[in-house]
Amino acid sequence: MAIALALVSVGHGASADVPDWVKAYTTEALAAPVTLDTALRYRWYQIGVAVRSQHPMVYDIDIAPAVQQLRQHGLSVQEDLKRQLDARLAVVPSLEVAGPATAQCSWIMARERGEGLTQLQVNLDAYCRDHAAPALYARLVRERADGMDVRLATMPSLSTEYPGRLVGTSGYVGREDVAATYTRALDQRLRKAEPAVTDELHTIFARKAFGEGSLQTDAAQCRDLLGPWYPGDDALRDLAASDPLNGGIAADAPRRFARTIGGVCRREAKAWLLRQQPTITTAIRSAVAAVDVERGPILSVNARCSAILGRWFRTGVKFDADLVDPLQTTCRREVEALTAKAIAARAAMITARFERSPRTLAGLEQNGWFEPSAEEIQGATDPNDRDRGEVESGLRARAATVVRPWREAAWESALSEVADAYARAGLTDVALTSARGRCAPYLSMPGRSLPAGGTDLRTAVAAACRAQEGRFLARRVEAALAEAHIADVLGLGRLATSSPDGRAVSLKPRAVVAAAAANGYQIRFRRSTSWGFQTRTTMQITPLGSTEPALDGTLEPESRADGVPVWRVTALEDLPGLDGPLATIACVTQGSQAALASLANMAAGTLIGIAADAPYTASALILDGTTGLLEVAACGDAKAAFLRQDALR
Repeated sequence: MAIALALVSVGHGASADVPDWVKAYTTEALAAPVTLDTALRYRWYQIGVAVRSQHPMVYDIDIAPAVQQLRQHGLSVQEDLKRQLDARLAVVPSLEVAGPATAQCSWIMARERGEGLTQLQVNLDAYCRDHAAPALYARLVRERADGMDVRLATMPSLSTEYPGRLVGTSGYVGREDVAATYTRALDQRLRKAEPAVTDELHTIFARKAFGEGSLQTDAAQCRDLLGPWYPGDDALRDLAASDPLNGGIAADAPRRFARTIGGVCRREAKAWLLRQQPTITTAIRSAVAAVDVERGPILSVNARCSAILGRWFRTGVKFDADLVDPLQTTCRREVEALTAKAIAARAAMITARFERSPRTLAGLEQNGWFEPSAEEIQGATDPNDRDRGEVESGLRARAATVVRPWREAAWESALSEVADAYARAGLTDVALTSARGRCAPYLSMPGRSLPAGGTDLRTAVAAACRAQEGRFLARRVEAALAEAHIADVLGLGRLATSSPDGRAVSLKPRAVVAAAAANGYQIRFRRSTSWGFQTRTTMQITPLGSTEPALDGTLEPESRADGVPVWRVTALEDLPGLDGPLATIACVTQGSQAALASLANMAAGTLIGIAADAPYTASALILDGTTGLLEVAACGDAKAAFLRQDALR
């Protein structure tokens, strides 16, 4: 107050014409408490336009001393006003209350139209912009970061984005890098929160119960818990964030915090998942034990384990191997044992009918060779099981093991039946009907059809039938040769005849007799002497084992240029419908049985040497001798008509 009065007195000394209202205004301004509001009310210690407008007849020269006094007073209190400005900004509670930084200091420079600026305004505005306001926003962003509620419950909605909209700038306020200040404060706050959040995660997973639904991977569980704070995979950004030349980890504090907390969460989640292994293992064993092996389809190990483990592990969701591999191993071990039991039970069911089946060739044929059908095997599996083949193979192998003793007994019995049937047969076709009836389908002869499968059995029976047929034909040929008297009558001579085209045909008698015997005909050669001592050589063809009906012919001796004796067939009665001796001989010697006879008797040694030097053997008669001579059908009709003659007698 004393200073103010002194200034007033000095002013009076300088001019006696200062208006009274100026003196009063100056005295009031200088005597008022020094505050920001006072300074603003007195227009930063100058005579404002509003006051002067009330006294229009006052000139600047009249008030100059007072104006000078007011401005000097303002400069003298500016430090006090700066402190008051700091104090005022120090109580601003938040960025929301503070508003944008651009508005914090603008009120200082505000003035009415026509009003000048004081140095106090300029200095205080500069201080506000360069010091007070930056300090304010640095404090507010620090307090904002420090006041963040960082807990698991709040993290899904927690935002750590720099509040540039509230600050009003993207970074700097004055010369203060407020964004950097915020980042450092945020990093400190997040680091401080890490232990508490880590403890929360530990507690959550320690108390988490094992549910009945599908499990989540550690990543999925943490994604649900942390929300946007679950760290994504960005190796380049991680590297940049940890580069000290790029601001260090504080330059990306939220990501560092997210990476740290995310790592803690995943470790806790993985540990929790591993703690569930014993419970899941027990549940796997219970699920396997609950399966009724005698009901429902037999599933493959993969399908069964996929169904069981699918209760906890969804398809396409990848879990860590240290969690899943032991469970899969346990499941496969348990299910493999279950599948073996199921296969054994089902094999016993589908093979039960074979145990009651006759152990005979007919029993084998009527029961599908003691092999389960494809429908039975496939019906035991699930058509939607991609690995059903392994179950079918296992079931087929198990069934084969079960029926093996029954099948082997039936196999042995079937071969014995074939041998006994041929052993009981005589040498005629009629006596062989039963034996050949058994073997016909195995030798591709007309007769009954066979069921599919049983390749090994069919092959064995076919081989036995061929062997027995060969032995039978060998016996028949041996008997026919003994009855033919070839050596006694013809010696080493050959039979000769002519083809319809005049070509000479030479046949070895033993080959002709053997081929005819295979077809059920007996050829005999006889020599007789009449009362006139005339010798007559004849040839007779009859059904094997009979003397009637008969085809008789005469043999005339001839000589060939090479000295080989030849017996020309003359006056041989023809089979009905055929013409000429060669046609009749060809007909009784042609056919598949003749070829079998040749093979069988060569093996038995009865025809050794016959085929080697015979220009026309049985096969020659079949293939060459009958070319253009007669059709197979015509031959069959002729033989049938010939045999009917015997039936008519």
